[in-house]
Amino acid sequence: MTRGWRLFLAARGTLPFLVLAAAALAAVLASGVTVFEIRLVDTNLPRFTPAWEAVPVILAVLAPALLAPRLATWELLAGPRIRIRAATIAGAVVVMPAAIPWVAHFHLPDDARWWDIMWNVVLVAGIALIATAALGRIAGPMIGLFVYVAIIAIQQTMPEVAAYLPVSGAKTNLRAHPLPSLIAAFIAVGFWTVTKGQSHLTRSLQRND
Repeated sequence: MTRGWRLFLAARGTLPFLVLAAAALAAVLASGVTVFEIRLVDTNLPRFTPAWEAVPVILAVLAPALLAPRLATWELLAGPRIRIRAATIAGAVVVMPAAIPWVAHFHLPDDARWWDIMWNVVLVAGIALIATAALGRIAGPMIGLFVYVAIIAIQQTMPEVAAYLPVSGAKTNLRAHPLPSLIAAFIAVGFWTVTKGQSHLTRSLQRND
């Protein structure tokens, strides 16, 4: 584990990621109880999106692009060492954004939702990791953000459908969904580790350094 974090800290993109994570945490703490009301259908209740969900999700979507490898020839050959680094990077992309709602709840009212929101962030982080490794550092974040926006749209416009989604936020679904989120996270970390953050398809589309 220690070796993995040393390799993570030595990776390209780690410093920008840590700076972005610190900025995201500071923004959430400074925003306090800020909640955005998203209403696409006037007759339905708005989808209340707190800052302690929106900001960590943005971090989770952008992080894989910052940390995705460019995979020079030596990186392709250095299997075990790079796989350890890839696994640690993927774990950090899941854990650090998801930890922000947990930290923020110490500054929030007792009835503020954060437990279920934390698992929402884990799910989106897993999707962004898989998409970035599979399709590259541009398409990955776009897909992660699209999924999150689509979820919000469904939750506000079709609450009866949102009741069956493994994501909280709709009036019909405010409970936490740790199991689906953990499954997505484990798949994402495993896929990122096996591909070293960049699938064969992505390597074929991008020129190595």
